[in-house]
Amino acid sequence: MAAITQVYETILYAPDLDAVERFYVDALGLVALPRMGDRGVAFRVTGESVLIVFDASKTVAPHESVPSHGATGEGHVAFTVPDLDSWRTRLRERGVAIEREVEWPLGGRSLYVRDPARNSVELVAGKVWAISPSEEPLDLLLRHDAWATRRLLDLCTRLSDEQWHRRFDIGPGSLHDTLTHVVGAMIRWADRIDGPDRPLRPSIEDGTNRTPADLRAMLDRAAADLAASAARARSRGLSTPLDVTLGGEPYRFTLGAMLVHVTTHGTHHRAQCLNMLRRLAAPGISDALPDLDVLECEWTRGTPPARS
Repeated sequence: MAAITQVYETILYAPDLDAVERFYVDALGLVALPRMGDRGVAFRVTGESVLIVFDASKTVAPHESVPSHGATGEGHVAFTVPDLDSWRTRLRERGVAIEREVEWPLGGRSLYVRDPARNSVELVAGKVWAISPSEEPLDLLLRHDAWATRRLLDLCTRLSDEQWHRRFDIGPGSLHDTLTHVVGAMIRWADRIDGPDRPLRPSIEDGTNRTPADLRAMLDRAAADLAASAARARSRGLSTPLDVTLGGEPYRFTLGAMLVHVTTHGTHHRAQCLNMLRRLAAPGISDALPDLDVLECEWTRGTPPARS
């Protein structure tokens, strides 16, 4: 079956087509297309999409060419814009009241106004929806880091409690402690990256005995939190410097350096975990350790890399 590729038309309704035409042309800068008689007015949004505002009193009646349609009440439409600052100025110069502004968890921001029919019109800058996995290197690093740690935790659910806590002369000393350290770092670096106003949460390396399933649930929350912090950092600029305190000592790093650190931090600790798992000599586990490479991550999520 052929896939749907995009939304071609977005429809709103208004009783006064002249007023909405002035709003979308003068205030928002859209290009009006030829009128559809007294039924509606269309606007070019991009080269491949249009906004149409219909008079519902005309479109609910039977029509020889298209099915009848119509709606009452306040509709909603959102437009992507590169920034909101210039739009605030433009809207105020044209006497359009800004109803609300919202900052979203993924770093995007929205500005809301009303058209003459009181339809809610949203201008969006940045990322609001995680519609599809990004191929940007930072997003790949975030995705791979969580995926690889998740695979190890899933494998550890098959271990006995003694194996989960067995001491080794490697890194933090046990699978439990090492994976707690990895997840805990994600939590605290998300706080640091959002700093300085965001308080640093207490370390989870507090002696609490957690199961692999416990850490798996914490990992899912930490990964989402870190991804949101990364999106906000991207909107602030990855070259932005930030002061942090580590081990009682002050440091200054850019947001980009902090994100590269936290997304690669787990790599050597996961290598330590693989070593521990191998030394456990557990049948079906130690002799079948997973490949945690980034290409394996992409392969298993359904976008296989080309193999030469």
